[in-house]
Amino acid sequence: FAFKQEKVTLNTCVLLDLQFFSKPYIFTPKGDIKSLPKGATSLDFAFSIHSEIGIKTRGTRVNGKLVPLNYELKSGDQVEIITSPNQKPTINWLDYVTTSRAKNKIRNVLNEDTKKIAEDGKELLTRKLKHLKVTLNEGVVNELVNFFHLKTSLDLFYKVGIGAIENQQLKDFAAQKSNTLINFFKNKIKRSGSTTDTEIHKIALNSNYDMLVFGKDQDKLDYKLSACCNPIPGDLVFGFVTINEGIKVHKKDCPNAIAMQSNYAYRIMQAKWIDSTQQEFKAILNITGMDTMGLTNELTKVISNNMNVNIQSISLSGDAGLFKGQVVVIVPNITILKKLIDNIKKIDGVDKVSRVYQK
Repeated sequence: FAFKQEKVTLNTCVLLDLQFFSKPYIFTPKGDIKSLPKGATSLDFAFSIHSEIGIKTRGTRVNGKLVPLNYELKSGDQVEIITSPNQKPTINWLDYVTTSRAKNKIRNVLNEDTKKIAEDGKELLTRKLKHLKVTLNEGVVNELVNFFHLKTSLDLFYKVGIGAIENQQLKDFAAQKSNTLINFFKNKIKRSGSTTDTEIHKIALNSNYDMLVFGKDQDKLDYKLSACCNPIPGDLVFGFVTINEGIKVHKKDCPNAIAMQSNYAYRIMQAKWIDSTQQEFKAILNITGMDTMGLTNELTKVISNNMNVNIQSISLSGDAGLFKGQVVVIVPNITILKKLIDNIKKIDGVDKVSRVYQK
């Protein structure tokens, strides 16, 4: 049902005359005119063409520009409807329309789809929890209902199905369960006292500490090892910014450490040894496009399917059919990052992906 945009030559006098009518008169890409109630939106226009077109509306362009679905139309606007066979109305659509025709059709579709969405949501929730090492059963369902302050399991499955419950929220739930279990074992270990200081020390020595990084962002900077304490890889250290010799690295128990920290605290830099083979890098990606149901789930799936990529955070916000968001990922190298960006661009609805470089 998608329309092909065509240039339409409009008579200036006709456009001026249309301004005197209380109802806006809207043009299709082919030049046909349709009358809509005052305050009607671009989504109302889609339903006025045909209910099936309205249901499948994925986006709208007014006068050649991509606009939100709740864009209020004015006389003389030319509207192009972008449809997709996979598109379905969401509850938010009721706020995007003003005409009874559109509202009634949206409600009918939502009622029909609620049960199907809940069924799909249950399957999706099962997979997500499995990824988080949590098995979905009756007890876990009850815990989730309470965790999200819902009334029934149907509400839970439906919200998962429409993407209203995000991955980070499920991670928080899993972390809460995990913390309860971890605290139990921690207490048990403390009581047993089976791990000795020697064993802990041996575990630390087995790590391959060969790279020094500085600050909270673990930056790699030029430095010199101080001769006064001769730090070696694996030592607890800090960086000291000198006037002529750049950054000099001292052990935290260096004889000069107290004097430097007391008199020149502003020159002290956090520093630590790490295993370079385990070094990873954070990348921030901004993503924009047309909002579609399950977009967050698809985005998470694409990222997870890329080897050696972990999601640190994901935040998406929609505005009447359009979305913008930010994803923070941990990657081992730039090659993996470029592959990830290419795969995200292939997601249906994604318009642009750009990397953010922090200052």
